[in-house]
Amino acid sequence: MPRGFLVLPDGRCLSRRWTAHDAVLRAVVEAVSDSALRDWLLSQLPGPDDEIELGYGAWFRASDEQVVRRSVDLRLMTAQNQRLFCDAARQAASMPQSEEWLSHLLSELDDMIARMDRGEPPSSKSDWTRVTPPENKRIGPGWPDA
Repeated sequence: MPRGFLVLPDGRCLSRRWTAHDAVLRAVVEAVSDSALRDWLLSQLPGPDDEIELGYGAWFRASDEQVVRRSVDLRLMTAQNQRLFCDAARQAASMPQSEEWLSHLLSELDDMIARMDRGEPPSSKSDWTRVTPPENKRIGPGWPDA
């Protein structure tokens, strides 16, 4: 089944079918306070002119003809954006949602963040059985130009 991945700063992961991944990410985006981060996160979601699914969890962005993987690895973001995302995810979990399954997924993400903040090992709650190393790149806004 195609999947999307939200990897928290300690390496634990919420992994779901791409439609659920998109819904969770949209709910988090609604709670993000920083406009640059919000805009970047929205660019990770398909728009009305995009091909929303390519068969393996990625989608095709028509505006720049790029294939976008449904993966947001917070370890590749600035520390400030990691915290903004986690704060927004926790806020989204406390807000009423239109679907019970979405409320449940946001509660799971909230629980993962709480465990991370308490210093529990990633294996205490993750959809991955082991922590994979992050890619050697930077994503999202806020990185100084080098």
